[in-house]
Amino acid sequence: MSKNETKTTSVGSVYELEGRPSFAQALPLGFRQILAMFVGNIVPMIIVADAAQMSSAQATLLLQCALLGAGVATLLQVCTFRFGNFRIGSGLPVMMGLTYTFLPICTSVAVEYGLGTLFGAQLVGGVISIIIGLILPKIRKFFPPIVTGTIITSIGISCFPMAAYNLAGGQGDPSMGQPHNFIIGAIVVLAIVLLNGYGKGLVSSAAILLGMIIGYIIAAVTGYVDFSPIAEAAWFTLPQPLAFGKLEFRLEFVLVFILLFFINAVEMSGDFTVSATGGLGRQPKNKELSGGIIANGIACIFSSFFNCFATGTYSQCSGIVALTKVCNKWVFRLAGGVLVIAAFCPKLSSVLSTIPNCVIGGATMVVFSMIAMSGMSLVARSNFTGRAMLICGPAIALGLGISLAKDTLAGLGEYIEMFFGESSIILVAGVAILLNIILPKGDEDKAVEAEFIKEISQPED
Repeated sequence: MSKNETKTTSVGSVYELEGRPSFAQALPLGFRQILAMFVGNIVPMIIVADAAQMSSAQATLLLQCALLGAGVATLLQVCTFRFGNFRIGSGLPVMMGLTYTFLPICTSVAVEYGLGTLFGAQLVGGVISIIIGLILPKIRKFFPPIVTGTIITSIGISCFPMAAYNLAGGQGDPSMGQPHNFIIGAIVVLAIVLLNGYGKGLVSSAAILLGMIIGYIIAAVTGYVDFSPIAEAAWFTLPQPLAFGKLEFRLEFVLVFILLFFINAVEMSGDFTVSATGGLGRQPKNKELSGGIIANGIACIFSSFFNCFATGTYSQCSGIVALTKVCNKWVFRLAGGVLVIAAFCPKLSSVLSTIPNCVIGGATMVVFSMIAMSGMSLVARSNFTGRAMLICGPAIALGLGISLAKDTLAGLGEYIEMFFGESSIILVAGVAILLNIILPKGDEDKAVEAEFIKEISQPED
């Protein structure tokens, strides 16, 4: 714990959920949360913009909207609203940003059908997410750590090819495979690992951002950065709604998004648990989980109109809460507010759009591996019993195997190919849930399950 944090202990407010710290105390802690999630929030937009071969102006707008979407989603979580028994927002110390659960399908739909189709499916999914929020507390028992961990692990692994393509220079880019891409990308990976391993405090929390800055500087000095989009961008402008055309609704994508929103809700409940247990010393209450999922559904509806992908909680930010015990709502409200304000500055977003693919590739190699390892840490809670391995192994092998060889589904119909070929996560989740239900439990498995049920069965206020 830093000296500054030790001083705030005398006030105690930043360590209390409902405390009122001073602006000078809360703002730096809010920036620490932003640094931890900033890169993760912009990467999906950069990957999709590059895959869809968008112009620099379109990429800048997407990045601008990514900041707006993350800020609005965060504020909805920590500024709770109640209408009788209906609650919007978890009220827990969490940061929101673009979720990687949707990244593979977002990339595919954006390239083949355009963002109007993507945002149309997301809008319907956001509405369904509100319903999911109402029923999730009743079905949490079907998603023990072995199931949730398997799903999260598959999300990380399924994104590895994207990271590899970007590390090489970007799929379809004329420079793909050139040595300089691999060299700069490797420097980014090495810098992130060293800064995370040897850095302290903010340096460690912002290791990915700092690693990207190092890679960006090297790329700029060696002539691999095009600065023209920065000069063309305005200092201030309002994000344009429906900038990529009217919303379109295709049933196959709507159904895929509904399933992915359900998986996203399960992931978010895990991060809510980390923030609540680590920062507040208790499990999240059902009304907090329900309100959090409902708030994210509303945020995703908003994002559908303002050119932003679906959002979710960020595990690394919940991890900071667990490590530092800084859980005050005003820290997160300030962080969300800063993101919203930054969204009105295209000049900032244009800087982000000039980041070379190889730098993005180096950063995402680390980001995606951390997602996969966080999933494995949840799987490890099952002590890697034979039953746990029979759930995790076949689910990941079948889901990822089919998605990497999706032409094997060509004879089963368009919808089957869409559901299970475009996104491995749906098949992984389905197999893991089914195996967890039908496989017999040994004594050790029953003990792990009983502990999980106890954790989620606390009484409401």
